[in-house]
This record gives sequence, structure tokens and C-alpha cells, in this order.
Amino acid sequence: MSACEKQRKGHVAKLQAMSKYVAKGYYIFEECNQGFIDFIAINNTGDIHLVEVKALAIRKTGKQKGIRINRILSDSQKDLNKKLKDKYENLQVKIEYVDISEHC
Repeated sequence: MSACEKQRKGHVAKLQAMSKYVAKGYYIFEECNQGFIDFIAINNTGDIHLVEVKALAIRKTGKQKGIRINRILSDSQKDLNKKLKDKYENLQVKIEYVDISEHC
């Protein structure tokens, strides 16, 4: 997969995830440059989500064929989660998987 195709799929996944939160009444605050997360979603009740979006990928071969490929948080995201845990009880960077197969 070319870098351009990978970037396009990433944008589609991010927009789809943001749309899901907007439909649930959240306001979206998108990152402006390469940061720790893709966007922040906040609603009127104070519910906050720090979201890192990943396009859903399924293994195509081998013993685990058909199983989702799990992504992990980067070291900087893990470090941020440790700092957030000290100050805020439930605020963490979380990965949101988005199935973009119907859009690509």
C-alpha cells in the first residue's frame, strides 16, 4: 500500500470516527499538527474522550486469518496516560478502531 493510500484511509477513518461522536452530541476539537491524539470529543455533560483513530485491519493469511490486527498506544501516549491518571480519574488516550471497508 502506498503512503498516499495509507494516509487517505487514515483520514477517512478519522472523519468517520468524528462523525460518530458528533451524532451523539459531542463537540470535536481536532489536533492541528502531529500530536498525541487525533481529536478530543466533549459533550455538554462534561464527558471527555481523547481519541486516537486506527483504520480496522484484518489479517488476510496465516493461522490468525480473519482476526483484527491490534494496534498499541505509542510510548508518548502511554506516558501521557500515566500523567493523566495522576490528575484525572478516567481521562485516557484510547484507540478507536474504524471499519472503513464500505468507504474505500
